[in-house]
Amino acid sequence: MVLRAYARRLQVHALAVEISVQAARLSRHLSGPGAVSRADQLVRSALSVSSNIAEACGRGTVTEFRRFLLYARGSAQETLTQLRVAAALDPTNAQAIGVLENRVALVLKMLGRLIAHPPPDR
Repeated sequence: MVLRAYARRLQVHALAVEISVQAARLSRHLSGPGAVSRADQLVRSALSVSSNIAEACGRGTVTEFRRFLLYARGSAQETLTQLRVAAALDPTNAQAIGVLENRVALVLKMLGRLIAHPPPDR
């Protein structure tokens, strides 16, 4: 049996891509100690979420699909941590960061549901 999942059809992938774009835009405005390296890490972790979801869809079995979704979930947790640190060190962007944190939390919930209930093999 071959898993048939398409990233473009998954709402969680679309949301993860949007978060990546928003994180990249936010990263240009971060300030405080280590802002450049924190911004880089934020962008890389956010990009990893959508990339791992896409890679999960390119895998052939449910087991591999779940494994890459777990990687995506780990990257989402990392993104959330980077956002929390950014909010603590850069209160001027706290509102925008808070909105992004909420969206990442939604991705985490969606990934949990998709890991528990993957698309059927066909």
